[in-house]
Formats: sequence, C-alpha cells, structure tokens
Amino acid sequence: MNCTETQQYLSEYVDGELSFTQRQRIELHLKRCIECQRELSMLRSLLSEVALLPTSIAPVHDLWESTARRLGDQKNIPPGNPFAVPQQRDHTQDEPAHHSLRRYGWIKSITSLAAVLIIGFGAFWLTRDSSSPGWQVARVQGSPEIASTRFTDAGHLHIGETLETDATSRARINVGVIGNVDVEPSSRVQLLQAKTTDHRLVLHRGTIHAKIWAPPRLFFVETPSATAVDLGCEYTLSVDDHGASILRVNTGWVAMEFGGHESIVPAGAMCITYSGFGPGTPYREDASVQLRAALQKFDFEHGGAGSLTTVLSEARKDDSITLWHLLMRVGAEDRPRVYDRLTTLVSPPEFVTREGILQGNREMLEAWQSHLDLGQNKWWQFWN
Repeated sequence: MNCTETQQYLSEYVDGELSFTQRQRIELHLKRCIECQRELSMLRSLLSEVALLPTSIAPVHDLWESTARRLGDQKNIPPGNPFAVPQQRDHTQDEPAHHSLRRYGWIKSITSLAAVLIIGFGAFWLTRDSSSPGWQVARVQGSPEIASTRFTDAGHLHIGETLETDATSRARINVGVIGNVDVEPSSRVQLLQAKTTDHRLVLHRGTIHAKIWAPPRLFFVETPSATAVDLGCEYTLSVDDHGASILRVNTGWVAMEFGGHESIVPAGAMCITYSGFGPGTPYREDASVQLRAALQKFDFEHGGAGSLTTVLSEARKDDSITLWHLLMRVGAEDRPRVYDRLTTLVSPPEFVTREGILQGNREMLEAWQSHLDLGQNKWWQFWN
C-alpha cells in the first residue's frame, strides 16, 4: 500500500470502519512512512480539537427573523422542491399557515446549524489566536512558583518559564487540550514548546506524572539523559540530581530516545537512563532481582557476556520485550544466544529466519514484534 492509498483511508482507519486485513495493511505502511504518520497525527489532533467545540451556541440575535424577511413570501415556493423558481398561484387556495411553516422549518434548522458552526469555529480560533502561548497551571498543594513568583490558585506557564515545587507543594499543568501533568514535590520543569503538533517540557529534576490522550508523538519530556516521547499513555518520570531518570509506564507505551538510540517501554515496564549513556534496555517491573541487576551492569557498567548470560537464564516469557531489544544491542558474537533464548519464549513467524535476524533484517525484526506476548498494547507499530 502506497502513501496515496493509505491517506485515502486514514479517516476510516481512525473511525474503526476498516476490515482487519485493511487495518493491517495500513499499519504496516505507517510503521515505515514518517509522512503518513504525520498525516495520521494531524488528523487525530484535529478530531480531538473539534470534539471540544460546544454542541450548541445561542446567537446574540435571532438570525431566523432576518433570514425569513429576505426569503420573502414563502407561499410562492411550490411544494416538493424548495429551490424551484417561484410560480404564480391562486391565493384563494392557500394552505393554512401552519402547513407552510412546517414545510419550511428545515430552512430555519439549517440556518441555525450554520450559525452554530460559524460562531463556534470563529470563537475557537479567536480564542486560540488571542491567547498567549503557554499552558494553564493549577495549584494542588502548598505554594508552587512560576518564574520565581508564587501563585495561590492558578497561573500561566509561558514558553521559556519554569515551574518549581518545594518539598510541600504540588501543581497540575494542563497540556493544551491533550492531557495533564502532575508536578510532584521538589521538582523543576520548564516549558519549551506549546504548538499543536509539538507539546514539550524539560524535567530538570524531580518527578512528574503525565496522562496524555493525544495521538502519538505530540507530547515530549526532555531530561538530561533522554527524551520521553508519548505514544498515547500514562506514565511517571523521575530525574535525580545527577541527571539520571527512571520511567515507569502505567498504560499505553512510551519511547525513550537519545542520540539515535531508542527504547520502547510498554505498560507494566520501566526504563533507566544515565547521562552519557542514554536509555537502557526496558524490563518488566516484576522481573527478577537477578535479571535487573545483570541488565544494569550490561547497559551501564560494561558487564559483557557474564551479565548477558544471567539475563538470558532469568528471562521469562513476560521478559520477551527485554530480549527483543537486546537483539539490536548485543554484538554479532552474542546475537545467536539472544535469538535462541527468545525463540524458546516466543516463536517467530514462519518467514522469520535465524539468518535474517542475525543479519539485522529490519522487516523480520518488525514482524517478530507482533508475536511478543504484550496483550493489546501494540507499541511496536510506532517503533522507528
């Protein structure tokens, strides 16, 4: 399926009106095409904003009265076709007034609907354009500060400004119309961007809890060691005084990216990052202590073959996400070991071969993703 065909069916794809086979074809193309991913994100963003429009707006004046006067004598419009050219008729056989009003009631309905749409869209865009760039912030507890100024109820975080909480204060940021971020005590965040397609914070230190209901790759949180890229989820992100971070995903999935290095973290998993290293290998929160310790050495302490052996021996079927990432992180000499262990946990598709995976065949790696036992969280469809 090419870009033209994919974009033609994006609306039906979002509405869930396509067959299973059609959805598979579109999702396969989306995984490989950044342009169509952008089109899908823009469509979902537009639908999210339209959903916030008011369902009804009362106009200041009764628009129907002036419209009725301009229509003139409605009795001259023949029944059956309201757009026909008016004809002369015998006024002695005129219908009762209530029949005429009923027949042309739809005109008033259409006029009112048009007024609602025009006023609604106008008010929406005027509000967007007239408001200064930034996000609203609500005090939850204590005395948080925006740009070193305390606020007691609500504030406005402008681009470039920082929001800080002390040990006894908390705040909530409304991320435009796509979600919210709870800023926990002893935290410092900064607003970098507040565009429709780019909502971006910096977490300098402390902890945030983000809940985002937007399309993927619209919300970003930069840290000193990696960038958290929202793929439609709820997560907690903490940064210590040395710039290291810990990501825990509650629902959905998050990508941690740094210097072309990427980790995809689904619900129930976590990921550690260190300055100068970037994101480590994701692992399940209920993974064994031995696996977690060995993975720490492998990712950040040059643990080598010994640490990898421990990870492979401790891995369960639920740890398949860890082994799948390791296929792309170990050296060529260790990749066969990872492949063989992963096949005992999750069998690859028939056309995925050992030789192809060992050579780093991207198509085969992508195909194997769908066989990982991660329930309904199809995080792999947004893998770069």
